[in-house]
Amino acid sequence: MIRRTYVGLDLGADQLTAVALQPSRPAVRLTGVRRETLAGVVELSSRQPNVIDPRRFVETLRRTLDPLAGNEERVALSLPDRVGRLYLLETDAPFKTRQDGIDALKWRLKASLPAPPQQVQLDYQVLERREDGHQRCVVAAVARSVLEQFEALFEDAGRHAVQVEFHSLSLCNYYRPRLDLGAEFLLIGVEQGQLGVMYFSGRALAYQRVRETTPEPEMLFRELSLALVEAVAAQPALQRCPVFAHLDPELGTALRGVLSAALEREVRILDPQLKRFAGGVAIGLPAGGAVLAALGAAERLMGR
Repeated sequence: MIRRTYVGLDLGADQLTAVALQPSRPAVRLTGVRRETLAGVVELSSRQPNVIDPRRFVETLRRTLDPLAGNEERVALSLPDRVGRLYLLETDAPFKTRQDGIDALKWRLKASLPAPPQQVQLDYQVLERREDGHQRCVVAAVARSVLEQFEALFEDAGRHAVQVEFHSLSLCNYYRPRLDLGAEFLLIGVEQGQLGVMYFSGRALAYQRVRETTPEPEMLFRELSLALVEAVAAQPALQRCPVFAHLDPELGTALRGVLSAALEREVRILDPQLKRFAGGVAIGLPAGGAVLAALGAAERLMGR
């Protein structure tokens, strides 16, 4: 029996990382991982198309995806958080239809959208429905010109980006199914150039911010401290919850102390557990955020 291949691709500012998974027993098989540079090809922006050299971008996609995907055209795409916006908000009443929800949310968020409402691709998920009719929603918005360029270039490379989400969510999606993080927790992601803060309450996302930073200890301490001041103002309860962290392996162990000092409590560094994948490809594979986000995207595609 021919097994279907599920491809996840994480796009960064200067590189792309792709993985291929196949359903198998007792463990999912990781059949391949590829990385390619995007230096001089992409300039990240939330307001205008990101790819400044479309020909090289398509060539890089083909060079990356053709050996992994074979005849499989579907790709789960993880985009940098910087190219869009993520909102968490509450509504007074349920939406009559999905389109009514999209229209209402565009109107409510029009002042902070990355482009005029009519030029924005918006999607949302209801996280909580209350008896009084109130809803808590997570909303993702991307300028249509940004998303359509990526989709068109994937088509030119012979692939279809059938699932698109932000990097921070893909990284979280990797960890949550395999680790018992509890109902309430703070998840910190420290990667090259990026600091992510996500707070979950009742197992639902309640707060999320991504900040650009550098991995130097002093800079990380300052940026994390500033991020926490903002987070506590919005969600006071996160001062007492357990803290978990993803730390890119090449950043070294010195940053662990920085996290504990900034948060003033114990921080549990997460184990990606890549060895659980069958196939042997994961042996010696650095568990950086790009690889894990690509895996999280592919696994979500597999579960659709």
